[in-house]
Amino acid sequence: MLRIAATVCLAGLSIAATAGTASADDTTLTSHRLIAGLARPVYVCAAPGDSDRIFVVEQRSGSTGRIRIFDLTTNSLLSTPFLSLSVSTSSEQGLLGMAFHPDYNTNGYFFVNYTDPSGTTVVERYEVNAGNPNLANPNSDETVLKISQNASNHNGGCIQFGPDGYLYIGTGDGGGAGDTGNRAQDITNQLLGKMLRVDIDGDDFPSDEDKNYAIPSDNPFVGTTGDDEIHSYGWRNPWRFSFDRDTGDLYVADVGQNQWEEVCVLYPDDALGGNFGWRCYEGNHTYNTSGCPSSGTMIFPVHEFSHGGSPYRCSITGGHVYRGDAIPDLQGTYFFADYCSNQIWTFRWDGGGGITDLQDRTSELSPDAGAIGAISSFGEDADGNIYVCDNNGEVFVVRADLPVGACCVGTSCVSITQANCDGGGGDYQGDFVACTPDLCIPAPDNDDCDSAEVIVSGITEYTTSYATDSSYSDCSIGADVWMQYTAECSGAMLISIHGDLFDEVTAIYAGCPGGSGEALGCGESSYIVACTAGSDYLIRIGSADGNTGSGTVSVNCIPSTTCDGDCNGDGEVNVDDILEMLGQFGSGGDCDTNGDGIIDVDDLLAQISNWGPC
Repeated sequence: MLRIAATVCLAGLSIAATAGTASADDTTLTSHRLIAGLARPVYVCAAPGDSDRIFVVEQRSGSTGRIRIFDLTTNSLLSTPFLSLSVSTSSEQGLLGMAFHPDYNTNGYFFVNYTDPSGTTVVERYEVNAGNPNLANPNSDETVLKISQNASNHNGGCIQFGPDGYLYIGTGDGGGAGDTGNRAQDITNQLLGKMLRVDIDGDDFPSDEDKNYAIPSDNPFVGTTGDDEIHSYGWRNPWRFSFDRDTGDLYVADVGQNQWEEVCVLYPDDALGGNFGWRCYEGNHTYNTSGCPSSGTMIFPVHEFSHGGSPYRCSITGGHVYRGDAIPDLQGTYFFADYCSNQIWTFRWDGGGGITDLQDRTSELSPDAGAIGAISSFGEDADGNIYVCDNNGEVFVVRADLPVGACCVGTSCVSITQANCDGGGGDYQGDFVACTPDLCIPAPDNDDCDSAEVIVSGITEYTTSYATDSSYSDCSIGADVWMQYTAECSGAMLISIHGDLFDEVTAIYAGCPGGSGEALGCGESSYIVACTAGSDYLIRIGSADGNTGSGTVSVNCIPSTTCDGDCNGDGEVNVDDILEMLGQFGSGGDCDTNGDGIIDVDDLLAQISNWGPC
């Protein structure tokens, strides 16, 4: 019944030598402390489809293990535990695992794994309170399975429902050191050191109140030598394992003895009856092969790391494959850690012979509050977000590290996220925009064409300090200010712009660019522009080299040189103009000096009065 051809657990690599850091193309991660003040949190999970709550397993407080609910919508830990149990109190004992029935929303069933006051491993089923979804019914307990333990350590404790709907139960080798009883290799009347698989919707043992489950018909030792509950064996202490919610692949982090920690990845069906090596091998390395079968019959890890180093590594903590939507480029990434060194790594399984993209995430996941230490477990919520449990009482959630940018609060600038800026009433300048000394200084009032400063003939001072770029493509000027002059005559405007200690660049418009206005001139420091009395003209002042500065604008309006009676417009009233007027006499024309529409004696008299140069 041993099938290992499609199970890919191959030799791994030493983390100390190979782990990289996140590449520039990856989303940078961070962690946020969600909960503090817990009693030895060892697991986080969620009910199927429930995105509003997470359930936190507290190993024990004194002799009480508890399940707590954290409301994600209010960011609050509910004061009343969901469930409390009496547990044993040695270091590795207590309330250790929890799993919701796949049909929880219909039947309200959930399961726990704990060591009772006598030290016996107990897997029990409970029901949610019919009138309150935030409370379990403490009197609804039904034993699924009990396993006597030889020692207080190596209790396993993880339980998970697989994609096949069966409950998987990880058991340690019975404790002590070195599995001197070789229990992990013993498949007859020995459930320690195993991965068990049972059908909790049936009961093949109706006369045994401590065994309330059925045996899946395809379990590997059904009808042959070996315990029917066994899925696979040769496990030392599979403290944390999980299923990839997309592919169904099973990731098992098996805690080592004193030299090697390991991760195996397997297709559950193709590992039926698989021997994962302990106590014959620790990771890929010989431990005690006395009485062991050939290594060719065993399945070895996809990844291992050694004890030692700085910080000191000693005990693996398995996690989950990220399948959330919030960080798309993290898809398919498996998280795991070391309990002693507080290091966190990720990798991707290549689906064949090994792993890719091994990364040390420890620094990246440095939290916004508290410190991640004594990593007891990972967890995930209904949306696939990853959580980290710190046995010192904290739970953290892994998030994308939101970009920061310049945030103006008055005239002060700070680099923070947009959410924090908006929440504090600031003006966010954009992601990755850096604070500069003058970034938050308000632009001058005449920074835009629509708010141009109104000026009159004469000399006017200006400054472009703190101005912004109007970005009109017709003239490239940079940071600029605007002035508006209403022509006081018809004739010619004389405009001169001077910059003090900076190289000014200017343009003249008959209206705002992009509307009715077009540039009448660009790039000069002085202009002569024909004008019509009462019309508006705009002067735009910036800099060629990006600097800002101050200076003056001088505007004068020179009327045209014609006068009444100068019919031909040559600037002089003479005989030619009299002859032209006489030719228009009695009708309208250019010689109508008073604008009454008829050239008559009044126009002739006005002409004679202007005799000579205008």
